[in-house]
This record gives sequence, structure tokens and C-alpha cells, in this order.
Amino acid sequence: MLSKKHKGSIVYRVTLWYSVFIVIFFALMLGVAYVIGVNLGDSKGQQKLQHSALELGQEIEDYENFDDGIYYVIYNKNDQRIRGSLPRGFDTKRGFTDEQLKEATNGNITYQYFDVKIKDSTEWLRAIRVKAGLSHELKMFLLALFLVAPFLVVGIVFGGYRILKKAIAPVDNLTQTARAITLSQDYSKRIIVSEQNNELSRLALTFNTMLASIERSFERERQFNNDVSHELRTPLAVILAESEYADKYAKDEAELKESAQIIRQQATMMKNLVDQILELTRLENGQTFKKNQLDLAQLIQERVTAQQKIFEQRGLKLICEITEHQPYLGDELLLQRVVDNLLSNALKFAKTRVKVSLTNNGHEHLLTIKDDGPGIALDQQEKIWHKFYQVQTARNKTNTQGVGLGLALVKNIVELHGGQITVKSQLKKGTEFRIYLPNNISEGEMR
Repeated sequence: MLSKKHKGSIVYRVTLWYSVFIVIFFALMLGVAYVIGVNLGDSKGQQKLQHSALELGQEIEDYENFDDGIYYVIYNKNDQRIRGSLPRGFDTKRGFTDEQLKEATNGNITYQYFDVKIKDSTEWLRAIRVKAGLSHELKMFLLALFLVAPFLVVGIVFGGYRILKKAIAPVDNLTQTARAITLSQDYSKRIIVSEQNNELSRLALTFNTMLASIERSFERERQFNNDVSHELRTPLAVILAESEYADKYAKDEAELKESAQIIRQQATMMKNLVDQILELTRLENGQTFKKNQLDLAQLIQERVTAQQKIFEQRGLKLICEITEHQPYLGDELLLQRVVDNLLSNALKFAKTRVKVSLTNNGHEHLLTIKDDGPGIALDQQEKIWHKFYQVQTARNKTNTQGVGLGLALVKNIVELHGGQITVKSQLKKGTEFRIYLPNNISEGEMR
């Protein structure tokens, strides 16, 4: 007995289907061969009966009473038999019809007879044969076919089953690998791909590609969780330490206020981290946003003006060169976040000045923010877009430490608007960020 697992398998169902088809095919073939054999034998018998009767009617001197299964009887003009004998059971009272094949049945026996007038005579010649089924040769052929057919069916079914099982093996391998990955959580496993270029090998390759993508996503997620834990560990430790100090060791109100201020700073840092993580998560999950018509030049000018005093307090010049009135369709709050994050980033590293410019060449808007800070090494420029990554020079300055999410957020927002952001930097020569936003509003759509 086959188990439910085997009965439900594709190999079993396909084998069962074509096995039934082959059995039906062989049965039909035997039936058709039998019908054709009977009709063919009968047709040849009729032709022989007619030909022999016509030939003997022309040359009656060669007359024989019985020859090769045919009875020959001669009648006079009064329908009286004068020569020959009739097969048993044949009705003798049948009229004559010149050169017409007729049949007569007596019980289970069918007779065929053919009448011709004898040449230069008033007598009739009647040729009679018993209508038989199959010839001996055809019977032997059908018997051999009937005996061989079961072996052919078994051979075809077994061979087909083996071929199907071998062809479906990559699918079983894929299933086992998927089950092993599920149990072990090891996404480095891969399907063994055969050298044959067929549908199943391409399926295995696609599955391996998907596994590689899942592995990368899993590693990024794990790294992200580790980075979040790392970034939260420090402010939490500081908060706990300051709380314990204020509770046990603070001597006066000044020390209590200092501890409260430190706690507030660390809590603010944690809040900003959580806010940026949530915002990044929403963007990466494809959160839709409503585009509104705005003036990109005015938006950037307002953000520069809002941070002008902060730059002045740090002793830095904030230069703004913007072409007036640049209509654009986008999310105003997200675009403000882009400008604020890039300005905050420039504020951390600039030595003397930061320059902001916005131009339009007819095809796209180009926003550049350039500082004269220490720059970014070439091997680190691709990494700055990664979550929680911080350029090493920044880690040496307590006043420039961040959580490393600002640029990742900027990149996501720009790409969400169909744009592109690049960085150009050299060590000790500053850094320039360029944002390209496509023109997405025509003159006819402008308010």
C-alpha cells in the first residue's frame, strides 16, 4: 500500500495518469487492429470470391467442385443444380442475380455467394464461401501483440517513473534544503544545481538567488539590531549611572541639576534615535506619501535661514546661492528633513564655511551642500549610507558624535522622490553632497 505522501506526489500522479492513458491506448490499438483485420480479411475474401467466379465462368472446363474454401455449383436454366455440392445449411432456394455479391445467414453462420452466367451457355455458376473472421496469420499477430502489450506497458510505466523521479529530484532537494534552513536558520545553504540547463535547474538557480537575497537581508537585520542595541546601551548606562549618582552621592542642588541635564541629554539622544529608526522603517516598508506642489527654492532658503544662527554661534559661514522659484512636487516635511540632516552633518565637520546652492538645468534640480571639513576617505564613501556607520574622524570628536542614521534617511527620502544623491570628497579638502531631483512638474501645472 502506498502512503498518503506518495499518493499525493507529482511523480505518482503523473505516472498514474500516463499509465492509464497507455493501457487505454493499447486496448484501443488492439480493438482497432481486430476490426481492421476482420474487415480486411472479409474484403480480401469477397474479392477472391468474385474474381474466382468470373474467371471460372469464362473457362468452365477448369471447373472443380471446391477450391481454396469456395464452393462452386452449376445450375441449368430451370434453376436446377446439375453439378457441385452446397455447404451445409445454405438455402438452396435463392434466385440468381448476375454478378452481384449477396449474403445469407443461417444461425451463427453467414454465407457470401456470387452468381455469374457461364460463357456461351444458359447455365449459371454460383460461388459460395463461408464468411470467416480473422485469418490464421492475423490471429497469430494479434495474439502476439496481446501477449507482448502487458510487458510493454510495465516497461514504459517503470521507465517513465524512473525518469520522472530523477527529473523531480531537484525539487526534492529544494524542499529538503528549505526544511533544513527553516530548522537551522542557516541561510548560507544552497541547492545543488545540475549542469543541465532545464526548467528545474533554472528553478534551483532562482531559489539560490532568493536565498542569497534573504541571507543578505537577514544579516543586515541582525547587524541593525546589534547596532541599535549598541547605540542604546551607552545612553542607558549613562542615565543609570547619573541617576544612581544623584540619588546617593550628590551633595548639593548644583550637582543634582548637572545630573538631570546629563540625563535629559541622553534621553533626547535616545528619542532622536528611536524617531529616526521609525522613520527609516516606514520609508523602507514603502510607505506612501502625498506629493504637493511647493517651491523647492523657498523650502531650502527657509531651512538655511532657520539654521543661520547656529552656524554663526559656531563661528562658521553659511553661504546660500539659490535660483529663485523652482516649482516641484514632493513631500515638504521629508524634503525639509533632507536639508536639515545635510546641514547638521556639514555643521559637525566644517572648519570655516558651508555653501548651499540650488540650480535647475531644465531637466532636473541640483542641490549641493559643500563643507571644508576633514573630508572622507575613498574607502569609506560607500559606507556612509549604511545605517549606524560613522566616519572614523567623526568618532574622535565628542561634539560631532551621532547615531549614523541621518545620511541613510536622506538617501531613502531622495530615492523615494525618484532622485539620486552622491558624495564627492577628499581628505583635508572637504566634502560635497549632490542631490539630483527630476523635474516633475510642467509649466502648465504651476500654480
